[in-house]
Amino acid sequence: MNKIIINHLFEFWEHIGTQAGFLNRREGYMYTKPPKSSWPNKVFAIDPEIVNLEQLHEQMKNGVLPKSLGVAENENIEQRLLQHNFVQQSTVKAMFLETSKTTAPTDDFSTIVLVDNNEKAIMFARVSSKSFGYQILPKTIISLVKHQKNIHLFLGKHDGEYVSCGIIFHDKNGYSGIHMIGTLPEYRGMGLGKIMTNKLLFEAYQNQSDIVLLVASTSGERIYSKIGFVTDGTLKSYAAKTSA
Repeated sequence: MNKIIINHLFEFWEHIGTQAGFLNRREGYMYTKPPKSSWPNKVFAIDPEIVNLEQLHEQMKNGVLPKSLGVAENENIEQRLLQHNFVQQSTVKAMFLETSKTTAPTDDFSTIVLVDNNEKAIMFARVSSKSFGYQILPKTIISLVKHQKNIHLFLGKHDGEYVSCGIIFHDKNGYSGIHMIGTLPEYRGMGLGKIMTNKLLFEAYQNQSDIVLLVASTSGERIYSKIGFVTDGTLKSYAAKTSA
């Protein structure tokens, strides 16, 4: 499952880059490079058979490419990266849920709205940026809202204010991935993230997906495991060492 989960994430980044106009394909890898080093700023989908790691390292180090490279957990590839002066930055858990083994959440989401216009897209960018602590440009979100065939974005309200966000992406294999589940810092601990998670799971059932996918931090892993998600490996991020 690890490969399926990571390939889904790469397809998600590829979709965003395509819609927003900042996807680039090179020999042996792809990358998204939005303005202002905003989200998602990644090198990914490397093909170890043909990628030139020396050149990749140089271009990441010099800022020609994004500073972060996402790779699935793989001893051979990771060993080669280390040999070429890459350094591991972070690790997230790859997780999946089989819908046949759980029950669909009840359709009771009156506080959650679909992001279906530019005004809500701008609000989504604001809420998600504040929730995650990195820049997400309104024009990136607006580009996704214009093409909602296989991606849907949601905002959650509390006391009339938009305070949470989430995305569901239905990939080419029929799997649903839940992404960007965030809550404004001052509204955490109130169960709003759980409501958004349940809404996205409900949408996954509506998509008739057999499998729901996500990546999570260690703290997120504990939360998602309680609702039926199973961990299978990791996604690791590597950066180019600035000095050998």
